[in-house]
Amino acid sequence: MPDKQPEIAADQLAVDHLNSLPIRIHQILWSSIRVPMRAVFHYDPCDPLTVPVQLLPPQGPAVTWVVSRDLLYEGTQGRSGMGDVQLWPSLPCSQPMMYMRLESRGMTALFEVDLPKLEAWLLGTFDLVPPGTELDSTNWDLLVERLLGDT
Repeated sequence: MPDKQPEIAADQLAVDHLNSLPIRIHQILWSSIRVPMRAVFHYDPCDPLTVPVQLLPPQGPAVTWVVSRDLLYEGTQGRSGMGDVQLWPSLPCSQPMMYMRLESRGMTALFEVDLPKLEAWLLGTFDLVPPGTELDSTNWDLLVERLLGDT
């Protein structure tokens, strides 16, 4: 019996490629101390409003934060977010980076992300699910039924 791989359509490869952005980021511990680590930004067109960000520190367990896709994009353009997640791009005269400040239970972490790579990936997610259409396929009657416990 020959080894036969399932056929994968070209558009499915494009979707899979867009679903995740593995990227090297830096945690800023002090103005001159940056710790490199891996991160993976995920996008699922079935959950089009969010982008889970998996942080993979060199030591310790992986940590996942779920960030609004709109908030993440706004952070590539200017300051966005309040409270637990704050994002902003670097100054125009420096290397293009986006800063991501995450806070939980009184602890704060600051990360530096390659802005052009993140922005290009985010724009690709907008091709999958255009802004403003994220909720177009929502079955509102079913959602209300589930919320009210009528099912």
